[in-house]
Amino acid sequence: SEGIEKVVIQTEIFCNHCSECETCDQLIFIKLKEQNKGIRGVTIDSETNTITVKYKVGKTTVDDIRKAISLAGYKADDLEADPDAYANLDGCCKKR
Repeated sequence: SEGIEKVVIQTEIFCNHCSECETCDQLIFIKLKEQNKGIRGVTIDSETNTITVKYKVGKTTVDDIRKAISLAGYKADDLEADPDAYANLDGCCKKR
């Protein structure tokens, strides 16, 4: 798979059922696809608080990926979650 890179982004996940949860899992994936061409895969791990993104080099950048995660309402490394997007998350996805 030439030109495919993988980046692991540190986030904050407050529920333990993200992968089963329509909201977070789908939301992050949809936002990433909306904002970036070249997304090849997204894996969310609520135990390690990471989002692993496979993407096509030249189609998007790690900064753009972080921005999309923030726009989905989640922290992405040092980039805080977009406040409006965070406000729209399900209650289970927020800090208690």
